[in-house]
Amino acid sequence: MTTNYELKNIDIEEIENLLLKVETSFNIKFVNSELAHVTTFGQLCDYITNKIQLDDSDNCTSQQAFYKIRDAISSTLQIDKKTISPNFLLADILPRQNRRLKTKKLEEFLGFKLNILRPPHWVTVAFLITLLVSIIEFFFNWKFGLSALIISIVGLWFANKIGNELDLQNWTNS
Repeated sequence: MTTNYELKNIDIEEIENLLLKVETSFNIKFVNSELAHVTTFGQLCDYITNKIQLDDSDNCTSQQAFYKIRDAISSTLQIDKKTISPNFLLADILPRQNRRLKTKKLEEFLGFKLNILRPPHWVTVAFLITLLVSIIEFFFNWKFGLSALIISIVGLWFANKIGNELDLQNWTNS
């Protein structure tokens, strides 16, 4: 609960200006007597907070995620956070030669898996074709089909474990 500072002796124009800024900033609208019951600053803050939570807050969530990941990149990879913007290329942050290691450091700092690395498309396609061939081969030679099935499943799993290609190019693609 926010501290309850009374809204006494405050110019009505200042409150109107504040409310206009809040409406613009959070893309909300107050109707005629909607705030008539508000008598303290705490009540005003609580009311605005509740009104914002009723709206779609994807932009706020994306913004919070960006700042959290930016701080993680800055802390773990020693990159000045002022240089990281939503259009910053991930390939610049995570160069190919140590991409997997840097991604692992970021994931440890954040406490969750990012899932931004994948094997090259040609590897995935090759193992998927092998999988399809193995299913078809079951009808002709089940031993060969089973062998190809195991190879394709293990190959797909292993390729995903060691994949080093970025699945995203920059923050705005996510």
